[in-house]
Amino acid sequence: MKVTAYKPYFGATPNSINDADFNRLITYFELLGAVKNPTVSLIIPVYRAKETLVAHIFSLANLKTIIPYEVIFVENNADSETLSILEQLGAKVVSEKEQGITFARQKGLEEAKGQIICSMDPDSIYDPYYIDKMALPFFMDKELVLCYSVSKSYENDFQLSSKMRFRNRVKNIYFRWKLSQGFTTRIKYIRAVSMVIKKEAILPIGYETDLRVVSGCDDGMLAIKLHSIGKFKYIPVDVYTALPPKREPAKPFPFCNERFMPTKKVIEETCKELIIEEVSQ
Repeated sequence: MKVTAYKPYFGATPNSINDADFNRLITYFELLGAVKNPTVSLIIPVYRAKETLVAHIFSLANLKTIIPYEVIFVENNADSETLSILEQLGAKVVSEKEQGITFARQKGLEEAKGQIICSMDPDSIYDPYYIDKMALPFFMDKELVLCYSVSKSYENDFQLSSKMRFRNRVKNIYFRWKLSQGFTTRIKYIRAVSMVIKKEAILPIGYETDLRVVSGCDDGMLAIKLHSIGKFKYIPVDVYTALPPKREPAKPFPFCNERFMPTKKVIEETCKELIIEEVSQ
């Protein structure tokens, strides 16, 4: 299916889709539950994902592979609507209460049974042959530790205007050029949405859980460490993901961005109250 075919599922819930679609997703997770020895683990952290989650799950249900795999959703203090979707469909969900994407990814890694870890996002639509294209290279090259790709973007309801199609072509060319550069340039353009990693390589390293709220930084830090262990491989595969939020002018997003720093609001309010009391006396 093309990404535009997922438009009917934007903002969908198990209650809003038709019976055939609902039964298909229920059956999909029942079949996944019968897989006892997965070779590949798909790890999907979820926080606020209700608008895109059903469509994302349909893209997983459309995966075509003979490789046994599992799907693990890591709820990271997710909202009730997101949790309800996963519960109604019978998805495997584990919880990570420590807030932050790297904490969630680390939890998924610890729960994974597969030899190959696919890092995914719940706002993304994946190529039906994603697992075969991204996982099989590890069995052909024993030195490989990371396969990665370049994602494209879709608009709010999984649509692609002419402007967006042009943007995606330019982005692909630009990223491919950047990824062909030296190590320090390449790691900046590797994104978690389409990183597939050998478990035995990442397990001793783990995710940088002290990076509480990051976008890109966690991917880059992981890539730096993996680069010293083995080989990387770029795989051309279709992955469509939501546009990132806008950045504040002249500031990186969101790492080192003041609005993502821990608030001192409680201390400030306390000081303010003390000052008021002193004046009133």
